[in-house]
Amino acid sequence: MESLRERLQVQDFTAAQARRRFAERLASWARDPVHGDRWSGEAPDERMVEDEIRQRLADVGAPFWENVPDSHPLNALFREDEDFRSLTRLLLECAPEPQAEVRLDLTEIAQVHFGPRHPVASSARAAQLDRLDRDAPLLVLTEGTTDARLLAAGMEVTHPYLNGFVTFFDFATPGAEGGVAQLAKTVSAFAAAGVANRFVALADNDTESHAGLAKLKSQPLPERCRVLHYPSLPFLRTYPTLGPYTDEPVLTDINGTAGSLEMYLGRDALQGDADRLLPVQWRSWNPRLRRYQGSLIDADKQAVQERFRRKVEAHRAGDATGDEDWSGIRAIIDTIVNAFE
Repeated sequence: MESLRERLQVQDFTAAQARRRFAERLASWARDPVHGDRWSGEAPDERMVEDEIRQRLADVGAPFWENVPDSHPLNALFREDEDFRSLTRLLLECAPEPQAEVRLDLTEIAQVHFGPRHPVASSARAAQLDRLDRDAPLLVLTEGTTDARLLAAGMEVTHPYLNGFVTFFDFATPGAEGGVAQLAKTVSAFAAAGVANRFVALADNDTESHAGLAKLKSQPLPERCRVLHYPSLPFLRTYPTLGPYTDEPVLTDINGTAGSLEMYLGRDALQGDADRLLPVQWRSWNPRLRRYQGSLIDADKQAVQERFRRKVEAHRAGDATGDEDWSGIRAIIDTIVNAFE
């Protein structure tokens, strides 16, 4: 059920949106004498209908629509709804078990039994992508090609069901630049061009990126746009750092000052010789934010990225041990999923 919920979330079918749409539709039907006559007595309120939904969902094994008369509010409200996804999100919010399995019985329609891995939704999803509004993929802009490709690979592991629903912008075109300055320019260009996709600009959680996006975040942006940074991680609150005053590692909270993507690729990818974490090196001082910029040295960055790629390949080959750390990637994808909440 969680995968279905997150698929709907990235299409902007949030819990708040589903309940708002439900309340509006219920109020509209209650005011309409033609439709209001479909049930006898006083028109039900939102709480009554949601309680009915919860009761039906709690009846394990019984199809949701079993024994629902034509005059019942559920029929009046939902059978003619133009977009079933809003109702589906409401049903998920009313489900008694957060991890329950969701089943859709198509036997009466298709006259055939589909297996659990049959790509039933492929043709429907292809048709949806022809409409460049809510059905278009959520587009994620990063600081460069490496970030986009590593995040896309990581999402295959942590959130594989979001493939086709979340797309990472590919900078791998002739002359394409990267970095936080280019990210800010791309966001401004997308906003000015009226790009139909909802899009998220996702930057490092370090001093340089916070400074580089400060002006952009102070400006009015389209509702379809969000400008975010990688989330803070508990793991990074006590991370070994070097300098500027000492060559000995000092445990420091590097959230917001040195949170480049490498710091989210897993503790296992960040471990160097003798299983020690590769230290962050403090570099330039930012006088406006009054803090240093930190990062791994270039050689260590390359090593962390390579370990992460090998970890992804092992997962794809079925050789994962189960001890791999995906918490940083999972936190980033969760940030993307909930960007428009």
